[in-house]
Amino acid sequence: MPKITVGKWGNNLAVRLPKEIANAVGLTEGSAVEIEARSRDIVIRPAAPRFTLDKLFRGKTPAQWRAEYADAFDWGPDVGREAVEE
Repeated sequence: MPKITVGKWGNNLAVRLPKEIANAVGLTEGSAVEIEARSRDIVIRPAAPRFTLDKLFRGKTPAQWRAEYADAFDWGPDVGREAVEE
């Protein structure tokens, strides 16, 4: 387990991650991380990506999305009162 020294960065304290550690979890310069304190431990993990609906659905119109996923579910034939005429 590598030992590192806590340094100062402006008014904050800073920790440099060894290359081997960063590579092992896929961190690169500019990567977002989450940090929390648990008892006397410090936990640092890659931040979960955050998406907006605009980003998720970019590039297609609502009609294109509906057409692409129209057959995504097979509910079986309509029977009884739920039968819908299109």
